[in-house]
Amino acid sequence: MASDEKTVWRSRIPADIDRPEPILFGLTARQCLLLAPALAGAWGIYLLLRDHLPWWAIVAALVPALGVVIALALGEKGGQGLEKLVAQAMRWVAAPKHLVAAPSGQVPARPRWAPRVRRTPRIEPLRLPASAITPEGVIDLGRRCAVVIACTTVPFQLSSARERGQVLAAFAGVLDALTEPVQLVVQRRTADLTALAEMIRAHAAHLPYPALADAAVGHAEFLDGLAATHELSHQQVLVVVTATGSARRARAALGRTARDTAGRLSAIGVRAQVLDGQDAEQVLRVSMASPEAPLTHAPDAGDLWMDPTNDAHEQER
Repeated sequence: MASDEKTVWRSRIPADIDRPEPILFGLTARQCLLLAPALAGAWGIYLLLRDHLPWWAIVAALVPALGVVIALALGEKGGQGLEKLVAQAMRWVAAPKHLVAAPSGQVPARPRWAPRVRRTPRIEPLRLPASAITPEGVIDLGRRCAVVIACTTVPFQLSSARERGQVLAAFAGVLDALTEPVQLVVQRRTADLTALAEMIRAHAAHLPYPALADAAVGHAEFLDGLAATHELSHQQVLVVVTATGSARRARAALGRTARDTAGRLSAIGVRAQVLDGQDAEQVLRVSMASPEAPLTHAPDAGDLWMDPTNDAHEQER
């Protein structure tokens, strides 16, 4: 049972923590840079044309242009300004829509059996975010590189107030020791124990002792009942530490940072392991799979970075 003591770790975080700071009339610097030239230009055009055209004609010509600028400056969607969304849409329109696998960077020639079209589509090489993974587990991202740390969780809500304070202080020390961006990834996938139960039944017949075989069959039945009455899932927790530079130059320093981070997390009670190249590749493959795809078995490092949980147990806690 968790203690009713109040913890001293309390802080108010504003909901708009990522919102830019207003500098003038509640407008941010970006909005002022968009509105000021537009308003100054509109006023200048009015001064130049007021002796030659009626005022209503000038206003009718300037209002649509000013409306577009004001919409771009004040409008936003998903925390991004409309001008950024417009720029992204223009880049998407200009970007090639047909990408092919070309490890050498050169698009192969079209085969002779390919159908001929009037307008040949623009084809470019497919460039993935990760270009290579070293045996030490350093993922090459081009101008940056990353290392994945597999972690487990701690029963934070079951701890006392003093223990929660100690965990928060230690985790604050982990974050304070990092000088480069870090990513915390938590994934949950459906677990299927059918294959495991069938494997236990298949091997139960070969056990030397009948009592041991009965215990194995009973355990398989327990797994079947557990899957039938609970929504089982695997929880994957990853800490991705990054560094600036290519994997060849920054892998030594990044490896030390990853090992230091794993050691600091271990002091909290979190089992952490820096993944090597094979385990990092397996993690990336699992991460790219559909979230609804069931996991029939855990990978090689599953006992460390996959926490088997079920929703009923979490609700009970």
